[in-house]
Amino acid sequence: VATFLPFFAMSSNVWAGLKEKFKNSERCVEASCGDKSSFPGDEDSLDPPDRADIGRAAWRYLHSLAAHHPEDPTEQQQSNATAWLASFVQFYPCAHCAEHFVDVCETNPPRVSSRSDYALWWCEAHNTVNEHLTVEPKSCDASKLIKMGLAGKTLDELLLGSSAATPE
Repeated sequence: VATFLPFFAMSSNVWAGLKEKFKNSERCVEASCGDKSSFPGDEDSLDPPDRADIGRAAWRYLHSLAAHHPEDPTEQQQSNATAWLASFVQFYPCAHCAEHFVDVCETNPPRVSSRSDYALWWCEAHNTVNEHLTVEPKSCDASKLIKMGLAGKTLDELLLGSSAATPE
């Protein structure tokens, strides 16, 4: 029988433990840590996904996950969400991306107390990563984020879709 720590007790400990894990790990040398431009190979070969490909797919999934988070989660659901996030970070295929994300979680701990809080937290976390990558941050509006996540779209796709549907 699995036992779960309350999410608030687990949160600070888990990030410190993951930070230590990444600090002691070798630098990531997998294809998932590189950029397409750094892959050797010919034009006809199929390259593995690089960190940008994986990141785009992960962000789409994570924003959708947040949009499906319970409106009023129980303590157990909040604990499960935090545990899931820690596992996701621990096994993320780009180790230095995961290491940076541990810092994001330590600086701005995940907020899992409601669907809106969770969606906003993911947007803020995404903006922190974008800032690190020198990418323009996105506006964090809970209702738009939830609509986007439920539709399985990125915020840009949602905004483009709504402007395309607007009569001129």
